[in-house]
Amino acid sequence: MIKPIKLISTCFLLIGLAILNPFGAEGQSPELKNTKFQAVFSRSGVSAFRALSDSADLFSQGDDWGNIEVQYRVNEEDWVSLITANTRFSKIDEQTVLFTDSLFEMPLCMKRSFNLKDDGLHLRVELTNTGKREIELGDVVLPVRWNSPDRRHENTTPKIIFEDSYIQKQSISLNSSFVSFSKPSGEGPFYLMLTGENTPLEFFDYSNQTLNTYIYSGRTGPKTEGNWRLPHTTHQLAPAGQRGNRVVFEFLLTSVPRYEDMRDALYQNGSLDVRAAPGYTVPRDLSTTVAIRLQGKIDSLIAEFPNQTEIKSLGTAPNGAQLYDIHFDRLGENLITVWYSSGEQTVMEFFSTEPIETLIKKRSSFIVNHQQHKAPGKWWDGLYSVYDMKYGKLRGPEDSDGFDGWYAYVLACDDPGLSKAPYVAAKNVVYPDSAEIASLEYYIENFVWGKLQRTDEEKPYPYGVYGVPNWYVSRDSALHAMLFPNDDKVMQTWRAYDYPHIIKLYYHMYEIAKEAPQWTHYLDANEYLERAFQTAVAYYKYPYEIWSWFDTYKWGIYNEWIILEVMSELEKHGRQADADFLRKEWEKKAKYFIYDDEYPYRSEYSFDRTAFESSFALAKYAVENPMKPDNKLWYDKNKKVWYSHPSVTKEDAEKFMDRQHYAGLSVRGWLAPKYYQAGADCASPKHTHEMTYMTMMGGWSVLEYGLYYSDNTDWLELGYNSYLSSWSLMNTGDQASGYGYWYPGKGKDGATGWAFISAKNGDTWLRKHEVRGVWHYDGEIDLGYGAAFHTARTLVVKDSVFGLHAYGGELKQDKVSVEVIPRDGVRQQFSYLVDDCRYHISLVQDGFLKESPVVISSDGKKLTFKLENRTPQALGEDSGLSHSTLLKIRSDKNIPKSLTVAGKVVSVRKASTGWEADLPVIKEQEEVTIQFK
Repeated sequence: MIKPIKLISTCFLLIGLAILNPFGAEGQSPELKNTKFQAVFSRSGVSAFRALSDSADLFSQGDDWGNIEVQYRVNEEDWVSLITANTRFSKIDEQTVLFTDSLFEMPLCMKRSFNLKDDGLHLRVELTNTGKREIELGDVVLPVRWNSPDRRHENTTPKIIFEDSYIQKQSISLNSSFVSFSKPSGEGPFYLMLTGENTPLEFFDYSNQTLNTYIYSGRTGPKTEGNWRLPHTTHQLAPAGQRGNRVVFEFLLTSVPRYEDMRDALYQNGSLDVRAAPGYTVPRDLSTTVAIRLQGKIDSLIAEFPNQTEIKSLGTAPNGAQLYDIHFDRLGENLITVWYSSGEQTVMEFFSTEPIETLIKKRSSFIVNHQQHKAPGKWWDGLYSVYDMKYGKLRGPEDSDGFDGWYAYVLACDDPGLSKAPYVAAKNVVYPDSAEIASLEYYIENFVWGKLQRTDEEKPYPYGVYGVPNWYVSRDSALHAMLFPNDDKVMQTWRAYDYPHIIKLYYHMYEIAKEAPQWTHYLDANEYLERAFQTAVAYYKYPYEIWSWFDTYKWGIYNEWIILEVMSELEKHGRQADADFLRKEWEKKAKYFIYDDEYPYRSEYSFDRTAFESSFALAKYAVENPMKPDNKLWYDKNKKVWYSHPSVTKEDAEKFMDRQHYAGLSVRGWLAPKYYQAGADCASPKHTHEMTYMTMMGGWSVLEYGLYYSDNTDWLELGYNSYLSSWSLMNTGDQASGYGYWYPGKGKDGATGWAFISAKNGDTWLRKHEVRGVWHYDGEIDLGYGAAFHTARTLVVKDSVFGLHAYGGELKQDKVSVEVIPRDGVRQQFSYLVDDCRYHISLVQDGFLKESPVVISSDGKKLTFKLENRTPQALGEDSGLSHSTLLKIRSDKNIPKSLTVAGKVVSVRKASTGWEADLPVIKEQEEVTIQFK
């Protein structure tokens, strides 16, 4: 009960606060402003913050950044909230404001001081025990709300989405934690919320469009379902007047003009700036090099499993970072804790996998042997469907696990159902297996042709591909109308996303049949190429013709780059008119992306990470293939306008390539020392849908950009992290590891997750509840794995962070040469980027001999390797050994002087981008030497 005198005092206090409160002034809110930043305050915290170079605010009214929430208790009684309803506000000086939260009879006082300086807005939080008993802080939370695209549903325009909203990423890693914000356009400035000294973040959750970051989570964390890799802690405050009755936390809200500057912001704040090459997902046959840049002193690196982890100090990097070589023997998640600055600690999260080549082969084998329905007489005969790791079941129409109605597409069509066959086909171009090829032809004959895909004799829309929910329902108009009574009565062959899956499947089957006709029996090489071509024609014609709003020319659609390969093969076969048709359609889209849309980064959503594989492929084509100006190239039926391009230049294509590169980085992690964020796509604010198929597909574009179009080696590091990271979704292992980290069991060895959830738990858009880790279905991820076959490469590079090092290979150096053993998983591409030597080698049929080094002379001008003849491996016999394999050389600086195979000179011819040579292959292995001028 409150005593009368205290009640009177409280009333006078509240009246005084009402008189002095600056928020009483009509239409005005207190603000701090200097030459770089502006912060506007509400009654609870920061309601608007921006760099003065920016036209958009990071926060909106009601976001109230800095409004700390506290749950505490005394003597293990019930948890209570710190009451902030009567916050007292005062402006200390022109650059400092103070919020004080305390009430009579409340034993805890909180002061929040905001100070604006040249480097940003500093927040100092002080919690003090004013009572006579010890207080336990259970939760201390800094909620973060921001202007995200997800909050911009009403009256949204492309400018609002791309220029006035922000994609958020975070690293919750104890000390040196941070939250970053970048615009979907890729333009600056870039904002960061950094933690100060003695301010660890140990947990996060997401609710009510708010990211809750926890300094202490001992109350909420343990009762939250799921698993978590960091401790949930509480903190004891001693009684008033005693040592330890107060605790202080500090944050900095800042911005930098360029994406590349964010690392410097971490370093200048006293946080760890961490890099890893080749990445945080580490194949067991490789180690990773970690570079840690810090103003203070690194005391030690402590492994979670010290008996199965080897850490070696490599000294100091050229840029001052401390280098460490780390090798993991234990498969699965591995933590490394960095202790520094006499008591601060940050956690780095790694994942150790089997060798990438093992993963590639296991995945293909698992799809063929565990995910294909063999059900003669059933409409799903031959279907590759989704596998449920949790229950160890192949799902399908007779055992759907709730994937019914519209969601039945998950089982039998669209990206989850159609991505598996192209992956298996691409793998069999590189590592042929007769049983797997037979499985693919069974799928094409029994599930695709005349079922999923209309035949050449079915009119209208021959070669059309049926969409949601599956071909069986889509072909039956009565059944489709019963399930979807409100659907338009059009033929369900309009979904453009379905077509590239089938084009890619046919094209890889063409490659297989071309190299060894004895491997295929359903169609020959020319027939597979014809189907690939006709399906590509249907892709451009039918979706836009049936439903014009389906903007094939305006949306990035995964795997459409394969059309360029089809086009090239048509030209080689003398089918110039067919190739020209595809080229014209491709260039319509390339010009639209470069000239006709300021923000062409959409796909199924107004801003979509799916777009960035296509946007790069279109830009790359335009940079390397001159396009002509045009007048009235095509008519947009939706906008009722003609698109014309009176001026078309390579420079415009290069500018667009740079723009789309930085826009793509907005959905890709780079700073966080975590395997599921570094290089991974992570655009979901709920953090329930990360490290998807676009991790590797978009990562290909980042890596290629770094290889061919930029001197910034950051993009090699980021691109290779992207290539490796999503392999951690796979459930594989050996006997010692239980044949799988996520779902142990020999029968699940080779299964994989769809995506990653970094939150402790959450509901995915798939309508399945998951806890932290991989989704228990595979779904679309085989789209991503399919990108491995054009992304994988071993590269040797010299940079200012790691010095001379290799991505995807084991490197050794002496005075006369550099040797690197390719272990990238495919062993068909190699790059050397050291000083003035920059060249790239690609093999089109065979590969670099397994566990044999590529040897480069110390001056970089001579390269020798052993070629692996993969034909006898596939056939299991010696017949057919002799053939030729295509070698491609690309370099802007180094011209090939001579090339020999087994000591015999082979002629080299100029190609559109570089040089080519046909290597004669007679034996199981051949020695190849290239001498550069």
